[in-house]
Amino acid sequence: MALIRNTRTARIEKRENGVVVTRILPHVLQTIQDAIENVMVSAEAGGGGKGPLLVDLREACPLDAETRHYYSGKQLTNHFTSLAMLVPIGAWGKMFGNIYLRVAKPGIPARLFTTEAEALAWSAGFLPGLNRQ
Repeated sequence: MALIRNTRTARIEKRENGVVVTRILPHVLQTIQDAIENVMVSAEAGGGGKGPLLVDLREACPLDAETRHYYSGKQLTNHFTSLAMLVPIGAWGKMFGNIYLRVAKPGIPARLFTTEAEALAWSAGFLPGLNRQ
């Protein structure tokens, strides 16, 4: 891991292959200010260029509407090439993840995963310089 930085609500790292991983901390309610900081630090971890983002939501608390909306806005398309969301195993995690993707329409390729290995492998396909078909 090239970079690790903590915010009040997340642990953000850039993997050796260039994928930015943002792990939302358990039992912490996020505010709009937290969302702004998490996106900014995640973008900085990417080194200033666009690249894939993996967000680990497996232990995250639900978001209020304003915070959820911020995470689905232009901030994603301005800084990232794809969004992999790591959700809890089971029907609830998948259901809430799918609802988020349907409502948010992130504007970049986005997909839900229950294993980090699969999420990282998919994200690697969106690293800068790769020819995506």
